[in-house]
Amino acid sequence: MEFEKRMIFHVDMDAFYASVEQLENPSYRGKPVIVGGVDSARGVVSTCSYEARVFGIHSAMPVAHARKRCPHGIYVNGRHEVYGNYSRRIMDCLSEFSPIIEQISVDEAFLDMTGTEKLFGSGETSARRLKENILKTVGLNASVGVAENKFLAKLASDHEKPNGLTVIRPGEAQAFLDPMSVGRLWGVGKKTIVDLHQAGYYTIAQLRAESLMVLERQFGENFAQHLYHLAQGKDDRELAEIETEKSISHERTFEFDTGDKEILLSALLDLSERVAQRARKHDLFGRTITLVWRNPDFSRQSHAQTLAQGTQSSEQIFAVIKMLFEKVGKIKYRLIGVRLSHFGPGNQQLSLFQSTPMPSKLDKAMDAVRERFGTDAIRRARLTGLEPEPPRD
Repeated sequence: MEFEKRMIFHVDMDAFYASVEQLENPSYRGKPVIVGGVDSARGVVSTCSYEARVFGIHSAMPVAHARKRCPHGIYVNGRHEVYGNYSRRIMDCLSEFSPIIEQISVDEAFLDMTGTEKLFGSGETSARRLKENILKTVGLNASVGVAENKFLAKLASDHEKPNGLTVIRPGEAQAFLDPMSVGRLWGVGKKTIVDLHQAGYYTIAQLRAESLMVLERQFGENFAQHLYHLAQGKDDRELAEIETEKSISHERTFEFDTGDKEILLSALLDLSERVAQRARKHDLFGRTITLVWRNPDFSRQSHAQTLAQGTQSSEQIFAVIKMLFEKVGKIKYRLIGVRLSHFGPGNQQLSLFQSTPMPSKLDKAMDAVRERFGTDAIRRARLTGLEPEPPRD
């Protein structure tokens, strides 16, 4: 096997805020987009598109300086609620590949993919599938690093940005690390870089060649051991998992706006099953079921129903979603989705005449097949071959 002990992914979205703005505003694509406090004299750049970076613009730069370097750029205020929605959709994509996720910011996360080769393929194959899933589902590019620990995976994801994929296999760490600056080591800030340079260490190779005893005399026992191990590509940190999911959602963006009821209901059935499967996997019972959608003008709306008791049943979730869909009426959709939230324990106290809706035998059988062979290994016949037709003149 390629990774016998651990296989860690680091997923980092490319120029996240700016990419979201370009996705939602097609006229921005291919142009320098700068996101930040653009209406304030003291505003700073949060992030910018790669088209803007060629002008030397970067995050934390004063917007006033950015305007001087790129006066023709597109300057927009950040929309953090919008970015948060996209972030949740991205994390939903990641959860299809591993239940062990450490989200470290709105646009990046670690995944523990150890032991998933039989399900998703090699490290490179599964990383490629993950990137394709994010692009298809959310419409954004991600860079992915694959390695045997978090430190190496983080460096790998940054190696070929944007839209990169770098795999550091066991035994390849030294060749990858040696040419790098000591400033790439985790925990090394501006002051420490100065100290390392004064001691004669400029590359990771130089630091690795030094003995631990000498480093301890120069930097103290604890930090010396930290530097020594990272220079050798060693990092035994575990992932700090998300403690409890606040909601489970899946969405689908259509290539063409569609109002075809059969296509939409088939998509909602598929999304309901995916949401329910994840709920059963984590033993979660949700009371609130929400239909979410995006209109052709990109505006986002939702319609929810709260049940008397929680559910993780595919059949019940779809029944509620279908009812909500019928209430919305005949409109065209650009995106449609299903969300389950307001979780409670599965063994909640019920009245004498209540019973917790449990997964059907069909749910359990389909879960078992998907667990072994992948999410798309089995589908209901209704879902086969149904895609929106392109618009006709």
